[in-house]
Amino acid sequence: MRYQYTQQEKENIVSNFMKNDKVTKVPAKEKKKYILLAEFITRFEQGKIYTEKEINAELLKVYPTGEYVEQRRYLITFNFFKRSSDGNQYWLNI
Repeated sequence: MRYQYTQQEKENIVSNFMKNDKVTKVPAKEKKKYILLAEFITRFEQGKIYTEKEINAELLKVYPTGEYVEQRRYLITFNFFKRSSDGNQYWLNI
């Protein structure tokens, strides 16, 4: 885990930045991005291989359209996912 946070902190961030299971505004602070992505990855199964297209489709369900590419990069940066060297396959790293 890159950042430590409390359940209360998580609930506050989720309630401030999400409505109806969608991110309304991407926070500027990295820790808040991390917390939102930690919530997002619960949509995925451990041990399953995903394509970039599948990851993008899930991101677009939650994040504003212009944000999904940056958030996909953060999934790798925060080590939530690993990906193949050609970028075609993704899998959970938790």
